[in-house]
Amino acid sequence: MLLASVKRVIHQRPLGLVFDIDGTLSPIAPTPELARLHPAVPSLLEQANHHAGVHVAILTGRAVDDGAAMVNVPGLTYVGTHGLEWSDGLPSESSVRMEAEALAYARPGKQLLDLAERHLASFPGFLVERKRIGGAIHYRLCPDPEQARLQILALLREPARERNMVLSEGKRVVEIKAPLRINKGKALRTFAERFALRGVLFAGDDRTDLDAVKEIAALRDEGVSGLSVVVKHADTLPELLERADVVVEEVEGMAELLREIVERL
Repeated sequence: MLLASVKRVIHQRPLGLVFDIDGTLSPIAPTPELARLHPAVPSLLEQANHHAGVHVAILTGRAVDDGAAMVNVPGLTYVGTHGLEWSDGLPSESSVRMEAEALAYARPGKQLLDLAERHLASFPGFLVERKRIGGAIHYRLCPDPEQARLQILALLREPARERNMVLSEGKRVVEIKAPLRINKGKALRTFAERFALRGVLFAGDDRTDLDAVKEIAALRDEGVSGLSVVVKHADTLPELLERADVVVEEVEGMAELLREIVERL
């Protein structure tokens, strides 16, 4: 049965439904390209977005083209690279807007990724993911993930500092980012303000989703009806679980909650 707190939010109009992808709408996969949405999710997102006054967004750390290709539902707002890239609808059908201040960091981001590829290519399990600005080094498949993590940080920490780039961490991944005050929380607020939302629900599962969970609380303090949903996995950050308004078990639990929301809409 749908919780009363969820019902209160989704009865608001305009309403925003905002979702992370990996670990939220799709199970974590050995590599990013192997990830697939839960089979029920695309149809549910499409149904939700067809309701009057409901705006659905995908807010991902993936590049916006990559995230949109994975979801592949027309008419949604796609936000990539933690808020740096925006597309109204699928990028194949709409232009991608990039935060202008981020463009200066394309070259140093590429240099760090080139460095990672040169030094890590001979070791098993490392995967370099390139984005318009920066990128990520995945080490989930490495024989000793913790040692791989330390190896990445030792290699990149000083070069990143020299190039004024930021290293951050997620689940078995080290990300190379521009040093900007742009994150999923800022992107969530921009989305809420753009559509003058009176209700907004955000769902995520990883460290980078914490900013959006905190922003939900800030919006609620300002009179917006907000709700944060955290998808619980064995390695979910404890602070995420503590701050969540609702916790669901695994991607299957998120898909079921989304189904209930769509039925209530």
